[in-house]
Amino acid sequence: MKAHQTHLSHPKYRPDIDGLRAIAVLAVVAFHAFPNWIRGGFIGVDIFFVISGYLISTIIFENLDKGTFSFSEFYARRITRIFPALLLVLVACLTFGWFVLLADEYKQLGKHTAGGAGFVSNFLLWNEAGYFDNSAETKPLLHLWSLGIEEQFYILWPLLLWFFWKRNFNLFIITIAVAIASFILNIEGVKHDMVATFYSPQSRFWELLSGSLLAWLTLYKKDKFTHFKNEIDDFFYSIIYSHKRESNGKTLVNVFSFVGFFLLVYGFWRINKELNFPGTWALVPVLGAVLIISAGTNSWVNRIILSNKVLVWFGLISFPLYLWHWPLLSFARIIEGEVPSPSIQISAVILSILLSWLTYRLVERPIRFGKQSNAKVTTLVVLMITVGYIGYNTYKRDGLSFRLKNMTNEKLLIKRNGLESLLASLAWYKGKDNWLFLGNNYDKSVSKLKLTITPKESETEATKELFSALAKAGAQSNTKVVLLIGPNKSSIYSEYLPDNIVASPIKYSSFFLDKLNSVPNLTVYNPTDDMLRVKNTEGILYYRTDTHWNNKGAFIAYSGFSKLLGLPLPQVEFIQSSTPHSGDLISISNLKGFPLHVDDSWDVVWKNKPVIFEKEIPNEQKTTFGSATVVTNENSLSNKYVWVCGDSFSGALKQYFNATFREVRYVGHWNNKLKDLPEDLTKADRKPDMIIVEKVERSF
Repeated sequence: MKAHQTHLSHPKYRPDIDGLRAIAVLAVVAFHAFPNWIRGGFIGVDIFFVISGYLISTIIFENLDKGTFSFSEFYARRITRIFPALLLVLVACLTFGWFVLLADEYKQLGKHTAGGAGFVSNFLLWNEAGYFDNSAETKPLLHLWSLGIEEQFYILWPLLLWFFWKRNFNLFIITIAVAIASFILNIEGVKHDMVATFYSPQSRFWELLSGSLLAWLTLYKKDKFTHFKNEIDDFFYSIIYSHKRESNGKTLVNVFSFVGFFLLVYGFWRINKELNFPGTWALVPVLGAVLIISAGTNSWVNRIILSNKVLVWFGLISFPLYLWHWPLLSFARIIEGEVPSPSIQISAVILSILLSWLTYRLVERPIRFGKQSNAKVTTLVVLMITVGYIGYNTYKRDGLSFRLKNMTNEKLLIKRNGLESLLASLAWYKGKDNWLFLGNNYDKSVSKLKLTITPKESETEATKELFSALAKAGAQSNTKVVLLIGPNKSSIYSEYLPDNIVASPIKYSSFFLDKLNSVPNLTVYNPTDDMLRVKNTEGILYYRTDTHWNNKGAFIAYSGFSKLLGLPLPQVEFIQSSTPHSGDLISISNLKGFPLHVDDSWDVVWKNKPVIFEKEIPNEQKTTFGSATVVTNENSLSNKYVWVCGDSFSGALKQYFNATFREVRYVGHWNNKLKDLPEDLTKADRKPDMIIVEKVERSF
């Protein structure tokens, strides 16, 4: 690469691209504020990816071609573009969180601040995701995952292109090859680990590279296919109009823009978080954005709709608006203790727009478009490192709990709802006799316990349809389908709840189970009554400081399950464990020195210990306790072959499944796998005798 005094050239400004940015960011904001209004609004991020890939690659291709590309200037411009607004939002979140967040919440915010400053939020969230992932609504910096992917692309893509450019490779072919590889990883990955595929840069880069391919074609092959484009233009014109005219290309670009716009509207309406996304569904927003950008400034949609002054204005503030809107909505959720009222949501959106405009005018523009200097870039880098260190230090020091010493909720800057005491947060709370319970952050468990919310008819019907499809496939395959419920700890030990939490006599889950009990060929077993009947004679069945049942509690549930299905029961005894069980609620609450007990922990003593062999299932979704596996038992009590699709409550049950059945196939978490089971069962060469779906009560 040659050194030149000439600055990097940039593509000519297109107001329609700012309009497309506006569509993307407004869709994301609407989805986050009112997800039922625009279920596919999150695909606005995919539109951003295409735009970023197009603009960045245009700069790189053009300047490499001219010999004017400079890594230092390229990265300096990225820093002055991204760092100012991001720094402001990160500092604002840390400052506000200091006054309103409790230790475990502030610790998590510190970790996410460090991740945001280091542009690795996607990796942090990828590792956090799972059964005990804190509620997404209470992670103020959750949205920085997409910024992490973009920045990782900005770091790697110029280096890769420069490397191949220096060796005279065809950059178009290189771009195609990398895009195809990334797309294949996306298609394959979403089948086995949707969370990893969602957050992974290698399975997302193809979206940015779609913009890169368009950039290359626009720069170098714009006139190559003129005759072909004219032929297509004439074809579309002849379909739309009755008279003939000389081809001018306008009909074709209008078709492109209208089709692209339709794809985006279709995606906002049809795509939802229940689908395997990104996968092939991501083609909808990506192709839509590519078609709109390729249509150019003269197409009707781009010229009239996207170049509208209002949309262009929103496009100009799209980056700070993306940064501001989610922390405001998230903090509103935290302060309210539940989903905020529509008026609060609307107020948060309006405030985010105002803050975005101020950020754009007073922070972003002066720094980005002012006099460029090494001192400015160095200062921004040092500030980002400092903020990242503060976040990391906050995480390592357990959320700086000294902030809350001798403080009550009334002394917080803003009084928070939903806190049972200061020895609590929205993620957990302390009951009587040192019992800990899961808080409202997780599936709105407290609201469901009190029955301050009830499910919509559409929700119960959707669950019924899901299990009906599986039961129908089971009947056709001569496979028994069983739903085994894992009761909430609060359902079994309500006497240990705090006095100010009174469980409703009507269970939230009953709205779903009443529907499921009517599904043909589906057996539903809820062990709640069996556990309530024996809990005073069999000892403690759940851990005090854990969300789950212990070995004995799981066996009580398994005994009722076996009796209902006429299955043999493993012969076991239980002895009190010599070491106390810490539990997931200790980790969630970050409590130090909390009293632990041994009377809630049981070791299993087998009278006839099973002889089992376990092997991993390749290319299968992971379970909550590791890779998907097949377990065979030489001394099984039953010759049945079963599939188990469960959650973390299956962990203690697994030993009893293994001891009973000849072969058990553990096939992923119900949250991701349940919708695929009917098709998997239909396609399976070897049909199982039984499919067991284990589902925790609070997940209904």
